[in-house]
Amino acid sequence: MAKADDDAAFAEGAITIWANLLTLIGTHLRETGTPRHEVLDMLTMLHETNEETIRSPRARASASRHLMSVYRALGED
Repeated sequence: MAKADDDAAFAEGAITIWANLLTLIGTHLRETGTPRHEVLDMLTMLHETNEETIRSPRARASASRHLMSVYRALGED
């Protein structure tokens, strides 16, 4: 069980780092003039890709939650 917990913790950490990077990239795109709807469209495409490619239901759900947080943060500025 410890191995599974270690793997899950690693995956969750990687997803958190990924979401933070997306936030920085999205913020940079917005600051350099990319229209909000284009950035949000990119995030929607990324979500759809994740849904099709991430095999672990737990990792897929975690990625979805993080991506939704990024989407909301970039959609509100």
